[in-house]
Amino acid sequence: MPYKSSILFLFIALAAGVVFAFRESDGAHQINGNQWQLLSRTLNTNPGNSTDTGGRAVSIDSAQLCIDKYATVMLQHGFSAVAGQKVNIQIKRTSMITTGEVFRGKGLLDWLTQTAEQYNAAGKTLMIKIQLGIYDSTYLNTYQSNAEIKNRYRDRIAIFLMPYDSAQAVPGGIHANAAAPAGSTGGGTGYDLGGIQP
Repeated sequence: MPYKSSILFLFIALAAGVVFAFRESDGAHQINGNQWQLLSRTLNTNPGNSTDTGGRAVSIDSAQLCIDKYATVMLQHGFSAVAGQKVNIQIKRTSMITTGEVFRGKGLLDWLTQTAEQYNAAGKTLMIKIQLGIYDSTYLNTYQSNAEIKNRYRDRIAIFLMPYDSAQAVPGGIHANAAAPAGSTGGGTGYDLGGIQP
């Protein structure tokens, strides 16, 4: 049957890609950088967004400004921390929707590993908060040199991963309380997933 054949082909292609991306060395499985990138490109190919950043570590302060802007913009659309309030919305133009993001797995894994090591060395328990933000010109001028992406991403909803110590968690609120743990070297970065869709 065509359906079963398609599923089988997809499974074989995926399995072959995984086998190709990993190799056995010195008795242990290790990731080969070039082959991992090849597999990542294969699984994350999106011709419509070939200039996407794929994700990057960013300063917590820069990410927090985008997160704060998200709350402000959502309030203009009738979304706030308190439901049931009357609104007087006067929006006259649509904004480009963000339905999701794609990102390179290795870059995110590297950031998570490094951040976890820093928190562990400081005796802290790493927590990650997924936060929505909105790109503004200041952020894009700092992190994006491609003029096409700047224009396409300005005022778009983005997704940030913000690290924080579990002992400092604050229930609710927009802030992730994401300062570097005391005694750590570095760790004061969040992660911008990039790759906004569509």
